[in-house]
Amino acid sequence: MSMTVGRIIVEAIRAEGVDHVFCVPGESYLPVLDAFNDVPGITLVTTHHEEGAGFMADAWARTRGLPGVFMVTRGPGVTHAAIALHAARQDSTPLVLLVGQVPKEDEGRESFQEMDLLALGDLIGKGAVKITEGDRAAEQIQRAFYLARAGRPGPVVVSLPEDVGYDTTETVEVARQRVPRPAASDSDVAEAVDLLRSADAPAFVIGGGCGDERMREDLIALAEASGAVVYCGWRRFDAFPNGHAQFAGNLPWLPEELLAPLRRADLVIGIGTRMGDFSSLGYTVPGAGQRFVQIDLSAESMSPVRNPDLPIVGDAGDTVARLLAALRDAPLASEVLDGRRQSARRAHLAYVASTEPESATGDDFDIPRAIAELRKELSGDAVITSDAGAFASYLNRYYRWERPKTFLGTTSGSMGYAVPSAIGAKFADPARRVLAVAGDGGFAMTMSEVHTAVRLGLDRLVFLVFDNATYGTIRAHQTRVFPGREIGVDQASMDLIAVAEGMGAAAHRVRTNEEFLPALRSALAAGRPAVIQVHTSPSQIGAWS
Repeated sequence: MSMTVGRIIVEAIRAEGVDHVFCVPGESYLPVLDAFNDVPGITLVTTHHEEGAGFMADAWARTRGLPGVFMVTRGPGVTHAAIALHAARQDSTPLVLLVGQVPKEDEGRESFQEMDLLALGDLIGKGAVKITEGDRAAEQIQRAFYLARAGRPGPVVVSLPEDVGYDTTETVEVARQRVPRPAASDSDVAEAVDLLRSADAPAFVIGGGCGDERMREDLIALAEASGAVVYCGWRRFDAFPNGHAQFAGNLPWLPEELLAPLRRADLVIGIGTRMGDFSSLGYTVPGAGQRFVQIDLSAESMSPVRNPDLPIVGDAGDTVARLLAALRDAPLASEVLDGRRQSARRAHLAYVASTEPESATGDDFDIPRAIAELRKELSGDAVITSDAGAFASYLNRYYRWERPKTFLGTTSGSMGYAVPSAIGAKFADPARRVLAVAGDGGFAMTMSEVHTAVRLGLDRLVFLVFDNATYGTIRAHQTRVFPGREIGVDQASMDLIAVAEGMGAAAHRVRTNEEFLPALRSALAAGRPAVIQVHTSPSQIGAWS
């Protein structure tokens, strides 16, 4: 029995446990599209834009803990997808992007829409694989899935020449790729425990490598056994329960009062984080006099600015469990542990106080009050997806995340992420309520995907748009650097109610805080996707202003 390369690719996708694939269809990979007719158990989701397909795959992967898959054509298709590739690389999200390439005989001639896809994958993604012939197709597509998950996860581009997709070969067994996860050495674990014991004021920075429920329990127990004050890294706001008595805030948007315990710490332990510019407060933490331990799955993720005093390459969950076991075997002295916990508790109380909005004055819609109401209204397992923009600092300050996999946002600051990622998260976990939060600028970039959600019958899916008719973050930077000379940032509001209704979504316009909760409740109960357009003042630019 023979099998086409297109069928082999789809069988490999199924073998990885992937049950949703996102795409903008193209004539360059027709045999792959056709194979979905014959492989049950996979839903093919057609999107309006390649960026949308990529962000849906990204959110699906992060929610399900499996590699995400999306497919586009060459040239314009893959360049549209580049934003999602870049975001997945910075977020360490395992993705496989299948791109239909020109036929083999036309390669190197700058044929119609031809690009060097292998170079593109190396430049923007984690790497690239080319399907060269039928007899090696299974090997090569499975290699792409392996690379996406091995070491530091990331996006891998698969180049499929148009004619190769039709090649046939004898049936080949495909299987989910087994990817090894390194274990920390016993000596490294022992040294980290010694550093924890001898520290006066330890602090943890928790990153995206700490996402699953089992590890979360060990992470909480380790924090309690060590008395460390805990922060979540940039855009990893759900990595540790924000209501825990030792939690001090989400980096970096915090005032110096809340950052002080991190800056004063004599031992900083980064767990499952690259300690990038935002999580390290502009590469100032760890600073002079601070010992630094970094735990991550990949050696390439170690801080390029400050070499850790103890770099530990190993699975974060396994390493945390072993640190915890060592501290349980020989607990800290009670007076030491009590003193650390009390210090962390003071930091937590200051953080909690900062999340309660002050009484607003004036007639403008009050974003802090709205976010606090969101926090109370949504259950702990609701998923929040966040775009990039001025509104996001309010979400960071006034919302609190208690469970893992309830926040999705890019560390790359990609606008246009919230809408498609909410759809991807909904496909990954249909039972949960999903709320996309965006500004008017970011929403406009991918709002066509609201129609995708409507067409596919999704519900309890709400797109919340804070509309201040300006690119607020850039305006704030201009005001800081060139006061009174702001330019190129203002744009008039559009009628998003008409846009949403035209796509078949429910729609609500909100101008006052009194209208907000009724609109939110109605949107969640609409039985179809819903858009809420909230008109806000451009003066509300920063939550800590």
